[in-house]
Amino acid sequence: MRRMATLAVAGVAAICAVVGPSVSYAADQLRFVMVSHIGSNDPNMGWLTTSLKAFEQKYPDVKTEYVSTTDYSVQKHIQLLEQVIASKPDGIAVPIVDSKAFKPLLDKAMAQGIPVVAFNIPDKTEGDAKIKYLTYVGGDEYLTGLKLGEHAIEAAKAGKLPMPTRLVCANHDPAHQGLKARCKGMADALAKINVPSEVLFIGADPAQARNTLQAYLSGHKDVNYIFNVASWSAPWSYSVADDMGLHPKIGDKGMTILTVDESPVALEGIKEGKVFETNSQGFWLQGYVPMEWLYWYHKYGYKPASDILTGPVVIDAASVGQWETFVKSIFGDKEYAKQAGVW
Repeated sequence: MRRMATLAVAGVAAICAVVGPSVSYAADQLRFVMVSHIGSNDPNMGWLTTSLKAFEQKYPDVKTEYVSTTDYSVQKHIQLLEQVIASKPDGIAVPIVDSKAFKPLLDKAMAQGIPVVAFNIPDKTEGDAKIKYLTYVGGDEYLTGLKLGEHAIEAAKAGKLPMPTRLVCANHDPAHQGLKARCKGMADALAKINVPSEVLFIGADPAQARNTLQAYLSGHKDVNYIFNVASWSAPWSYSVADDMGLHPKIGDKGMTILTVDESPVALEGIKEGKVFETNSQGFWLQGYVPMEWLYWYHKYGYKPASDILTGPVVIDAASVGQWETFVKSIFGDKEYAKQAGVW
């Protein structure tokens, strides 16, 4: 088992966040690196970095790092992964954002004896072409879309929401396999009641996204559901629908907005009646559990027997209170209020 005494971060620190008290490690410590697509501009980073700190407290013979690009692209992620592999860590946790692009790099890492755990996004490739990581820890994003769709349909049949006539899945990143899976799951849920849906690429810039949504909704009058595959884009959809007089408040039974993740934005949207539902994919577990599997693999040669699903869990007005309490225990009241204040 290799030991790493120091880490050279030249060229990495300029494009990533590094979590941990230092970049200098004792020779007898293991070093695990989470190479993420979730940067400091995404509130979900807080879940992962908090859980890494908790892991270090339990396992003081391990040091963890969290590295990510703030301005995300697959190419930047690849560059970051290349640099991390070159630094020879004892283990890597990484989301498989692009299976084809990531496979050569991860094959190289594993050939060098660096174990890999996938988190947040798995490799859905079938057969021998699939990346041979130890395990996957995270939600099933197809099930996220499917379960949220089914839950919304149940509410509509019960008279709590208008019946869907057409849905648009607002996706900010067309290259993200997980987001595409969310849209597909939602589409399949609605197809069961013969309701059409389609994907609209809105981009990550707020002004551009609002303009794209407004133009789309102006030309598609039958759309009465919007599924935002990132919670931070839900306020954009709400403001556009509100400005267009489409009555997006849940009680008004006009446009219905759905979103994802147990973020302060999503939870506050539900509390204010601006979002019907969201979900938890177990972000805290997605930070902690990959590190623990890497540790057990090094210490005991223990390989997981199967993937570990951490979600989805549907959250709506009936359960939002308990989730608010939980999320505030992670982020703190001040940070929660800051993130929720976008409404």
